[in-house]
Amino acid sequence: MAESDEVVKAGIEQAEDIEALQQTLVEEKEKAEKYLANWQRCQADFVNYKQRAEQEKGEIIEFVNSTLICNLLPIMDDLERAFASVPAELKESNWTEGIRLIYNKLKATLEAHGLTEIKAKGEPFDTRLHEAVMQQEGEEGMVIEETQKGYKFKEKVVRPSLVIVGKGKGKEEQGKQLRRRNRNG
Repeated sequence: MAESDEVVKAGIEQAEDIEALQQTLVEEKEKAEKYLANWQRCQADFVNYKQRAEQEKGEIIEFVNSTLICNLLPIMDDLERAFASVPAELKESNWTEGIRLIYNKLKATLEAHGLTEIKAKGEPFDTRLHEAVMQQEGEEGMVIEETQKGYKFKEKVVRPSLVIVGKGKGKEEQGKQLRRRNRNG
């Protein structure tokens, strides 16, 4: 009987060891699942960080480019004013043509990088694109003259056009038109 007690005792110990091992296995599985979930979260955070960093880098590059372009716009304005005031005898000179070629090259380079001119003259006044500097008689709400070109850089306005806006016809002119209609009508 002693032998059978030992066998039973050994069986009980084995059963307890198996239970302890199973409990340890369950605990280790839970730890492994927790580590895996943490690792996956960290991996997702890193992917998000990389995307955010790339987006911020692109925004910084675009900001720097737009700043550089804004600094070049007064030079383009100066060249345009210079071409407008060139005396007739110098308009066809090689020197003037050379400067015009340089201007055209600068303009083409800026356009290739996303700079576009804002069309103003003859367009309806738009506060998002134009800045009114004066009103004169003319078609009401329409841009009748542009005093400084405006530009967009990749669809974002970097400098609005400075414009003169029509305020309608004067009262005298309206009265004259009314009298003419009455005589003819």
